[in-house]
Amino acid sequence: MKLITLDWEGTLADFQWNLAEAVAETTAQLEKKNIPGNTFANLDYAAIYNLVQEKGAEWGYEDGTLLSLVDRIYDRYDLDAASRWILRERLAKTLEELKDFKLALVSNIGRKGIEKALTRFGLEDSFGLVLTRNDVRLLKPAPEGIARAMAWAGAKQAETIHIGDSLSDVFAARDAGVKIGVVLGGQNKTETLLQENPDIVLEKLYILPEAMHQLSQE
Repeated sequence: MKLITLDWEGTLADFQWNLAEAVAETTAQLEKKNIPGNTFANLDYAAIYNLVQEKGAEWGYEDGTLLSLVDRIYDRYDLDAASRWILRERLAKTLEELKDFKLALVSNIGRKGIEKALTRFGLEDSFGLVLTRNDVRLLKPAPEGIARAMAWAGAKQAETIHIGDSLSDVFAARDAGVKIGVVLGGQNKTETLLQENPDIVLEKLYILPEAMHQLSQE
Protein backbone atom coordinates (compact mmCIF):
# COMPACT_ATOMS: atom_id res chain seq x y z
CA MET A 1 0.00 0.00 0.00
CA LYS A 2 1.25 3.46 -0.86
CA LEU A 3 -1.49 6.01 -0.10
CA ILE A 4 -3.94 6.43 2.77
CA THR A 5 -6.68 9.01 2.31
CA LEU A 6 -8.42 10.01 5.51
CA ASP A 7 -11.70 11.69 6.28
CA TRP A 8 -11.71 14.26 9.09
CA GLU A 9 -14.92 14.55 11.12
CA GLY A 10 -15.99 11.27 12.67
CA THR A 11 -12.71 9.70 11.58
CA LEU A 12 -9.82 11.72 12.97
CA ALA A 13 -12.02 13.82 15.24
CA ASP A 14 -15.42 13.07 16.75
CA PHE A 15 -18.60 13.89 14.85
CA GLN A 16 -20.11 17.23 15.85
CA TRP A 17 -21.78 18.62 12.71
CA ASN A 18 -25.45 19.51 13.20
CA LEU A 19 -26.74 17.72 10.11
CA ALA A 20 -30.50 18.16 10.49
CA GLU A 21 -30.31 21.85 11.34
CA ALA A 22 -27.91 22.55 8.48
CA VAL A 23 -30.13 20.79 5.94
CA ALA A 24 -33.23 22.61 7.19
CA GLU A 25 -31.57 26.03 7.02
CA THR A 26 -30.04 25.36 3.61
CA THR A 27 -33.25 24.18 1.99
CA ALA A 28 -35.14 27.14 3.48
CA GLN A 29 -32.62 29.58 1.99
CA LEU A 30 -32.73 27.83 -1.38
CA GLU A 31 -36.52 28.11 -1.41
CA LYS A 32 -36.10 31.86 -1.02
CA LYS A 33 -34.10 31.71 -4.25
CA ASN A 34 -37.14 30.13 -5.94
CA ILE A 35 -35.77 26.58 -5.86
CA PRO A 36 -38.69 24.35 -4.74
CA GLY A 37 -38.00 22.71 -1.41
CA ASN A 38 -39.11 19.31 -2.67
CA THR A 39 -36.14 19.41 -5.05
CA PHE A 40 -34.03 18.44 -2.05
CA ALA A 41 -36.42 15.99 -0.39
CA ASN A 42 -34.57 13.17 1.38
CA LEU A 43 -31.14 14.53 0.40
CA ASP A 44 -28.34 14.91 2.92
CA TYR A 45 -26.06 17.93 3.14
CA ALA A 46 -23.51 16.56 0.65
CA ALA A 47 -26.14 15.59 -1.91
CA ILE A 48 -27.70 19.06 -1.63
CA TYR A 49 -24.33 20.68 -2.21
CA ASN A 50 -23.56 18.46 -5.20
CA LEU A 51 -26.98 19.09 -6.75
CA VAL A 52 -26.57 22.85 -6.42
CA GLN A 53 -23.12 22.53 -7.99
CA GLU A 54 -24.49 20.57 -10.92
CA LYS A 55 -27.77 22.43 -11.45
CA GLY A 56 -27.00 25.99 -10.32
CA ALA A 57 -26.45 27.37 -13.82
CA GLU A 58 -29.53 25.56 -15.12
CA TRP A 59 -31.56 27.21 -12.34
CA GLY A 60 -30.38 30.63 -13.47
CA TYR A 61 -27.36 31.11 -11.21
CA GLU A 62 -24.52 30.90 -13.72
CA ASP A 63 -22.42 33.22 -11.54
CA GLY A 64 -22.13 30.64 -8.77
CA THR A 65 -23.99 32.71 -6.19
CA LEU A 66 -26.24 29.80 -5.25
CA LEU A 67 -23.30 27.59 -4.41
CA SER A 68 -21.67 30.46 -2.52
CA LEU A 69 -24.83 30.74 -0.43
CA VAL A 70 -24.62 27.07 0.52
CA ASP A 71 -20.91 27.37 1.23
CA ARG A 72 -21.47 30.25 3.65
CA ILE A 73 -24.09 28.26 5.54
CA TYR A 74 -21.88 25.18 5.68
CA ASP A 75 -18.91 27.27 6.82
CA ARG A 76 -20.89 28.34 9.89
CA TYR A 77 -21.73 24.76 10.74
CA ASP A 78 -18.10 23.74 10.15
CA LEU A 79 -16.85 26.35 12.58
CA ASP A 80 -19.55 25.49 15.10
CA ALA A 81 -18.46 21.84 14.98
CA ALA A 82 -14.80 22.87 15.10
CA SER A 83 -15.39 24.55 18.45
CA ARG A 84 -16.28 21.13 19.91
CA TRP A 85 -14.11 18.65 18.02
CA ILE A 86 -12.11 16.20 20.11
CA LEU A 87 -9.38 14.20 18.40
CA ARG A 88 -9.52 10.44 18.21
CA GLU A 89 -7.42 8.77 20.88
CA ARG A 90 -3.65 8.80 20.20
CA LEU A 91 -4.14 10.53 16.84
CA ALA A 92 -0.77 12.28 16.66
CA LYS A 93 1.08 9.06 17.50
CA THR A 94 -1.04 7.12 14.99
CA LEU A 95 -0.21 9.52 12.18
CA GLU A 96 3.47 9.36 13.10
CA GLU A 97 3.37 5.57 12.90
CA LEU A 98 1.97 5.89 9.34
CA LYS A 99 4.93 7.96 8.11
CA ASP A 100 5.93 5.28 5.60
CA PHE A 101 2.69 5.94 3.71
CA LYS A 102 1.64 9.03 1.84
CA LEU A 103 -1.22 10.63 3.79
CA ALA A 104 -3.94 12.82 2.29
CA LEU A 105 -6.83 14.42 4.13
CA VAL A 106 -10.01 14.31 2.03
CA SER A 107 -12.88 16.03 3.82
CA ASN A 108 -16.30 17.50 3.07
CA ILE A 109 -15.52 20.16 5.68
CA GLY A 110 -14.59 23.53 4.17
CA ARG A 111 -11.15 25.09 4.17
CA LYS A 112 -11.89 27.50 7.03
CA GLY A 113 -12.93 24.73 9.38
CA ILE A 114 -10.10 22.37 8.42
CA GLU A 115 -7.41 25.03 8.69
CA LYS A 116 -8.71 26.07 12.09
CA ALA A 117 -8.69 22.47 13.28
CA LEU A 118 -5.23 21.61 11.97
CA THR A 119 -3.80 24.73 13.57
CA ARG A 120 -5.62 24.18 16.85
CA PHE A 121 -4.39 20.61 17.16
CA GLY A 122 -0.90 21.18 15.75
CA LEU A 123 -1.46 18.92 12.75
CA GLU A 124 -0.51 21.38 10.00
CA ASP A 125 2.38 19.19 8.80
CA SER A 126 0.71 15.79 9.26
CA PHE A 127 -0.64 15.43 5.73
CA GLY A 128 1.09 15.69 2.39
CA LEU A 129 -2.15 16.86 0.79
CA VAL A 130 -5.28 18.46 2.23
CA LEU A 131 -8.45 18.56 0.13
CA THR A 132 -11.48 20.33 1.59
CA ARG A 133 -14.97 21.10 0.31
CA ASN A 134 -13.53 24.18 -1.38
CA ASP A 135 -10.91 22.20 -3.30
CA VAL A 136 -13.21 19.82 -5.20
CA ARG A 137 -16.23 20.20 -7.43
CA LEU A 138 -18.29 17.41 -5.88
CA LEU A 139 -18.26 16.18 -2.29
CA LYS A 140 -18.08 12.60 -1.13
CA PRO A 141 -19.75 10.21 -1.94
CA ALA A 142 -18.36 11.43 -5.26
CA PRO A 143 -14.85 9.96 -5.69
CA GLU A 144 -13.22 13.17 -6.93
CA GLY A 145 -11.21 13.94 -3.79
CA ILE A 146 -9.80 10.43 -3.55
CA ALA A 147 -8.96 10.40 -7.26
CA ARG A 148 -7.12 13.70 -6.95
CA ALA A 149 -5.16 12.37 -3.98
CA MET A 150 -4.16 9.32 -6.01
CA ALA A 151 -2.92 11.54 -8.83
CA TRP A 152 -0.93 13.60 -6.32
CA ALA A 153 0.64 10.49 -4.77
CA GLY A 154 1.15 8.65 -8.03
CA ALA A 155 -0.74 5.77 -6.46
CA LYS A 156 -2.72 3.08 -8.25
CA GLN A 157 -6.11 1.88 -7.05
CA ALA A 158 -4.60 -1.28 -5.57
CA GLU A 159 -2.11 0.88 -3.64
CA THR A 160 -4.72 3.11 -2.03
CA ILE A 161 -7.13 2.85 0.89
CA HIS A 162 -9.65 5.41 2.10
CA ILE A 163 -10.48 5.56 5.79
CA GLY A 164 -13.77 7.11 6.91
CA ASP A 165 -16.72 6.79 9.24
CA SER A 166 -19.71 7.17 6.94
CA LEU A 167 -21.50 5.65 3.97
CA SER A 168 -20.33 8.66 1.97
CA ASP A 169 -16.76 7.56 2.61
CA VAL A 170 -17.54 3.96 1.72
CA PHE A 171 -19.27 4.89 -1.54
CA ALA A 172 -16.55 7.38 -2.51
CA ALA A 173 -13.87 4.75 -1.96
CA ARG A 174 -15.82 2.14 -3.88
CA ASP A 175 -16.40 4.46 -6.83
CA ALA A 176 -12.71 5.37 -6.81
CA GLY A 177 -11.87 1.67 -6.97
CA VAL A 178 -9.74 1.68 -3.81
CA LYS A 179 -9.81 -0.34 -0.63
CA ILE A 180 -12.25 0.68 2.10
CA GLY A 181 -11.53 1.17 5.78
CA VAL A 182 -14.13 2.24 8.33
CA VAL A 183 -13.73 3.73 11.78
CA LEU A 184 -16.57 2.88 14.12
CA GLY A 185 -18.29 5.43 16.33
CA GLY A 186 -18.64 8.21 13.77
CA GLN A 187 -21.51 9.42 11.60
CA ASN A 188 -23.08 6.10 10.63
CA LYS A 189 -23.96 3.16 12.84
CA THR A 190 -21.71 0.14 13.07
CA GLU A 191 -24.20 -2.28 11.52
CA THR A 192 -24.79 0.10 8.61
CA LEU A 193 -21.08 0.24 7.82
CA LEU A 194 -20.45 -3.48 8.28
CA GLN A 195 -23.16 -4.30 5.75
CA GLU A 196 -20.90 -2.72 3.12
CA ASN A 197 -18.13 -5.29 3.76
CA PRO A 198 -15.19 -2.90 4.18
CA ASP A 199 -11.66 -4.22 3.80
CA ILE A 200 -10.69 -3.19 7.32
CA VAL A 201 -12.77 -2.28 10.37
CA LEU A 202 -11.27 -0.12 13.11
CA GLU A 203 -12.93 -0.08 16.50
CA LYS A 204 -10.23 2.43 17.45
CA LEU A 205 -8.34 4.57 14.97
CA TYR A 206 -5.02 3.87 16.69
CA ILE A 207 -5.03 0.28 15.43
CA LEU A 208 -4.75 1.56 11.84
CA PRO A 209 -0.94 1.12 11.60
CA GLU A 210 -1.26 -2.54 12.63
CA ALA A 211 -4.19 -3.04 10.24
CA MET A 212 -2.17 -1.52 7.41
CA HIS A 213 0.71 -3.87 8.14
CA GLN A 214 -1.62 -6.86 8.01
CA LEU A 215 -3.24 -5.59 4.81
CA SER A 216 0.16 -5.22 3.18
CA GLN A 217 0.91 -8.88 3.94
CA GLU A 218 -2.18 -10.14 2.14
